[in-house]
Amino acid sequence: MRILHIITNTELGGAQSVCIFLANAAAQEQNTVAVASMPGGYLWDQLHPDIIRYPVKTMVKPISLFPDIRCYFELKKIIRCFGPDIIHLHSSKAGALGRIAGIKYKDRIVYTVHGFDSIRLRHRVFLPLERLLQRYCAAIVAVSCYDEMNLKKEKIYTNVLTIHNGVQSPKTAVLRPFDNSGYKKVIMTVARISPQKRFDGFLTVASHHEMQDFLFVWVGGAAGKTLDDLQQEYTIPPNVLLLGDYPDASSLLVYCDLFILLTNYEGLPMTILEAMAQGKVVVASAVGGIPELVDDSNGMLVKNDEDAVMAIHQLLADEEKLKQMEQISVYKYLNYFTFETMYHKYAELYKTIFNLTREEE
Repeated sequence: MRILHIITNTELGGAQSVCIFLANAAAQEQNTVAVASMPGGYLWDQLHPDIIRYPVKTMVKPISLFPDIRCYFELKKIIRCFGPDIIHLHSSKAGALGRIAGIKYKDRIVYTVHGFDSIRLRHRVFLPLERLLQRYCAAIVAVSCYDEMNLKKEKIYTNVLTIHNGVQSPKTAVLRPFDNSGYKKVIMTVARISPQKRFDGFLTVASHHEMQDFLFVWVGGAAGKTLDDLQQEYTIPPNVLLLGDYPDASSLLVYCDLFILLTNYEGLPMTILEAMAQGKVVVASAVGGIPELVDDSNGMLVKNDEDAVMAIHQLLADEEKLKQMEQISVYKYLNYFTFETMYHKYAELYKTIFNLTREEE
């Protein structure tokens, strides 16, 4: 099978991780796999050596009329040259450009919506385009039941289904890159620093007087900013450590006692899945698909920063209960959110589409 993945952004993120996992697994199964995306970035170095690479110079993250028109023609050329059996589009911009450029291949297109709230809440002006383009693909995949429900509420209901994200087994831990002596517990976030991920809320929680015995570690950088820039822009409490971008960041989760993710909107966060795979209890915002991962059996959902402080204090105060919740996190991961579970569902979808298109030829 010839499978072409198209994704806009190549920097570290959940959509990129899913794209990398799926492309590599398919390549290892002797499929012919290609990836098209903007040049440079984290994604390219993570791809299997047999994967065909199409760096698209005109692919840019912001909406930009003339580059987007040029990108449309470049994608159209790539699709024609590669001759895919499956075109897998990741996230909204690649989803739109890919469906337009690949309109002749519409019965072979899978479009994964990696967090519909980014359109539904922040960019509603593009909803009419999403409604129009729903007929130009074989399947629209939501990464959470929450997203599937909201897609249908917004009248996007043609061939919509849910495939939950999954992550690979935890990697062997690297040496601890920080000193936590003097602190009772380590609380960690792994995410890029952006308004969506509520870095300001993380700092507010860390600075609370009840949190001073805990070390708060943020793994992940901010696009175009150095750690010095961040220290000038924000007031960083003394119990906060910023590690910046880190190779195999999820391997550092073994060194935390609690994982926290305060966020404005989400699809199904890979970082929470990675924390669960490491057997971590999670404190997270009650948004998007997060309640499908976290409940009072393996963590606590919060609505604001004060809730987060109370949740951290409550969870870390009971060691025995914390250990039980850690076991439940691992159980949930192993039974519902492994990479193998996700890949099997996508592979079955690919096969179904492939067989249908062959019958029609």
